[in-house]
Amino acid sequence: MKKGLCVCFMALAVTMLALSCKGGPAARQDPNTPPWFDEFAPEGLIWGVGSAKQSSEQLAMTTAEARARTSVARQLGVKVDAMFTDYMRDAGTVDSQTALSLQEDVSRQLTSLQLNGVQPNARWKAPDGTYWYRVEYKISDAKTALAPVFTSEEAKYAEFKAQEALRMLDAQLSKNEKPIPVFE
Repeated sequence: MKKGLCVCFMALAVTMLALSCKGGPAARQDPNTPPWFDEFAPEGLIWGVGSAKQSSEQLAMTTAEARARTSVARQLGVKVDAMFTDYMRDAGTVDSQTALSLQEDVSRQLTSLQLNGVQPNARWKAPDGTYWYRVEYKISDAKTALAPVFTSEEAKYAEFKAQEALRMLDAQLSKNEKPIPVFE
């Protein structure tokens, strides 16, 4: 009898231990983000996500969808203009120096693409009233839309200059491939 009770107690202890090792509940997602927020697009698609909370539901939906489309455009091409300025000045005598330092970093990102075929594939309204849209764009449609860009004269010239730079690099590397003697 005692042996059977001991076996039952051991089985219960092992079961409780196994259940406790299973782990706690998964980390709770923010209730104001859609359940699909952390998903990745399937192969062959680009997804854009946008959200908006406005005083009008229609304006919130329109804004969220527009922001999702903008997200797709940014993934396909962004022109970045950037400038960094670093200024340093030291003045005074040896015993009394005054230093002035100024750094400035400015950038601007522009996207300008015509996106034909971008379609909403998910819409969700959060408890706080924020609208979320997810749109999809087929990569095959993107390639078709961007083909003229890659066949323009500017693109051909850029490709030519890139090839020329690579040839120059290869020539320089081949000059340096000769072993350098350590002891002569």
